[in-house]
Amino acid sequence: MFAALQALKVIESDARPYDLCTRREFARWLVSASNVLSRNSASKVYPAMYIENVTELAFDDIAPEDPDFPFIQGLAEAGIISSKLSNHNMPSAESGHLKFSPESPLSRQDLLSWKMALEFRQLPEADSKKLYQLSGFLDIDKINPEAWPALIADLSAGENGITSVAFGRTRLFQPSKAVTKAQTAASLATGEACEAVSEELARIQAEAMAENVVSAHNALVAQVEKEINATFEKELLRETETVDAVVKLAEEAKRELTRLRVEKEEETLALEKERTSIETEMESLARLRNELEEQLQGLVSNKAEMSFEKERFGRLQKQVEKENEEILRLQSELEVERNALSIARDWAEDEARRATEQAKVLEEARGRWEKYGLKVIVDRDLHEQTTTESTWLNAGKQYSVEGTMNRGENVVAKLKKMAQDVRERSRDVIYSIVEKIRLLISALEKQVRGVSNKAKQVEMKTKSRAEELRKQASLKICEIRDVSMMRTKEVVEEFKDRVWKLKSK
Repeated sequence: MFAALQALKVIESDARPYDLCTRREFARWLVSASNVLSRNSASKVYPAMYIENVTELAFDDIAPEDPDFPFIQGLAEAGIISSKLSNHNMPSAESGHLKFSPESPLSRQDLLSWKMALEFRQLPEADSKKLYQLSGFLDIDKINPEAWPALIADLSAGENGITSVAFGRTRLFQPSKAVTKAQTAASLATGEACEAVSEELARIQAEAMAENVVSAHNALVAQVEKEINATFEKELLRETETVDAVVKLAEEAKRELTRLRVEKEEETLALEKERTSIETEMESLARLRNELEEQLQGLVSNKAEMSFEKERFGRLQKQVEKENEEILRLQSELEVERNALSIARDWAEDEARRATEQAKVLEEARGRWEKYGLKVIVDRDLHEQTTTESTWLNAGKQYSVEGTMNRGENVVAKLKKMAQDVRERSRDVIYSIVEKIRLLISALEKQVRGVSNKAKQVEMKTKSRAEELRKQASLKICEIRDVSMMRTKEVVEEFKDRVWKLKSK
């Protein structure tokens, strides 16, 4: 039956009879069988076509994209299987989430329910007592009461029913047990499909018988051919032995000729090898001679270049020694200049001490003026440190004579400015103070003019000499350093170039 349904294109050719059948596969095969095997068009179930916004889905887990959607939806729309379309009387909470479970194994109970619902438009009434009398099953309480009518209708068919054909003699129905694809094929071959399957089985049997007849005929032909071939082989064997004897003689003659030809070729190859080896040795000798001549020329050129580089290196070395001597001479001159600067600094310090003594004299003069009640307020520029109440107390400590004269002139200028500002009130008083300060300054100028002139001359000479020596020393040092660095770099670069050339050669 399974082979017949495969031949009728109801079951796929790659399906295996002893694998478990899924709910998806049985739905597909059931629709296909109803269309292929049913003689009456009223008994056929057509695959459903999905129309968007029109078709109501029968199950939540079967989408229109599912390859078996037309078969499962078609069975649901035909009312063959229970779905949301046929369970409108159920509560909305239960019917709204009904699933088909396409990958689950098909149970015996579903197999009978679906097939009987397709075979019969009206199933008989059933109860447990009637079902037990008809079947004798011991596990009726495990069977869903909704499947009792289908089971009674199948058992009423007797030995042609699905239970007898697929499950055989049994007192346990086992409604939840999974069925194989062979059992599914047996259920599809019952009822209206029985005639079509029988015809297909007869055709298959006829083909099998024809194949057996052809096989027997082929076997007989093969036996006759075998006997003829045996006779022919005997005759052929005798002829072959004669031919083999002649072939052996010919082979021996051929081997002798081959041996002679090989010996001749070996002698020729030996002579060719000797000639080739002699030519190779001559070429290698010529190549060696050329290489020796090139190496000899290279050595001569290298020797000349080494001599030239050696002379140049000697000249560079002498030039570096001269530069070193020049650097030493300039260093000695710089040392002499440094000693001269030290002497000039000592002389300047002596002059500063003399200026300090002159400042002390001015301090004594100020003391005498204070004894006569003359107090002079000096501007804070004359103070050595930055304070707000500077007087003549610190004026003679560290200032030079020239600074004292400048400060006096500044005081006069400021007093003149004060006289112009308060001319209307205290002109006479300010003029008297100005005259007294002028007399004081003139006296101081007479006393220290000689010292200031001398100090100026010494300071100018010292500064000019020190600046000149500093500039000359810095220029010489910079010049020597630049020249030495440039020459040293040139020598080092040239020496590196020569060393690199020598290494490359």
